[in-house]
Amino acid sequence: MHSCSANCTKSSSCTIALDTLSERNRGPRAFKPRSHATEKASVVDNHQKALADVHSESYNQVDFATDYKDAKFFVIKSYSEDNVHKSIKYGVWASTPNGNKKLDAAYREAKENHGTCPIFLLFSVNASAQFCGVAEMVGPVDFDKNVDFWQQDKWSGKFPVKWHIIKDVPNSQFRHIVLENNDNKPVTNSRDTQEVELEHGVEMLGIFKNFESYSSILDDFHFYEERQKVMQVRKSRPQVRVASAPVVGVNERNLAPFSNDMIKKMSNSFAEAVSLKENERGHPRSHLLQDMMGAEPEKRSWQ
Repeated sequence: MHSCSANCTKSSSCTIALDTLSERNRGPRAFKPRSHATEKASVVDNHQKALADVHSESYNQVDFATDYKDAKFFVIKSYSEDNVHKSIKYGVWASTPNGNKKLDAAYREAKENHGTCPIFLLFSVNASAQFCGVAEMVGPVDFDKNVDFWQQDKWSGKFPVKWHIIKDVPNSQFRHIVLENNDNKPVTNSRDTQEVELEHGVEMLGIFKNFESYSSILDDFHFYEERQKVMQVRKSRPQVRVASAPVVGVNERNLAPFSNDMIKKMSNSFAEAVSLKENERGHPRSHLLQDMMGAEPEKRSWQ
């Protein structure tokens, strides 16, 4: 097994990790205290290393535009931060079949009718109690091509994205935004690919840009890199399916299957024993024995 990064402290409980490979809504950064200056310094170092790991792309820029008169916004709910890590690393995303169709239709409509109407994706991981970034959909969905690096294999198709903001912003910063097109629920209660109207989407961009955050998934990028390596090894191993015998009783153990010769010998021995016993009683063979030995069953009459 791979070990956690040296950036993970004992208090951050790196034992959460690589051997479980369950879906994660937060990385080790969620267990780090925020009050220590050393932690803040390490966050900066982690950001710099993470940026190098993802080809030195620029995020959280001060000149990022947040005021749009024509734009579309969608909430993206990810099952795990592992998939967000892959999206940042490879610049792609994939939704459910219905989600892909919805986003593809919005992208094509924006390009055909509006020309310069951007499609912004507001990312949040399920049960994380926060949003984790903003990406822009920069191309249509390719329904015929899949990628194999998602944590689960059920996602099909893919489309290119460009990440603009990567930071942890708690739900409390957005909860006052109520979506009329979603039964007046807070935007924090949205499902995947829930559309956000222009006014609220622009407001969310402003909150993302101006919120002072000391953490992001970039802090855990090495952690998710190691998890990806382990997942790739596991996926590359041949899947061995072990057939088990049916359970007859609660306390009975499964037995190894018998060979045909052994079954034949057991049947013959059983037949001889039954014949001997029934000859002593003067009765014919039972129907059960005839069925076992392949004999034609007699007509049964039950009283």
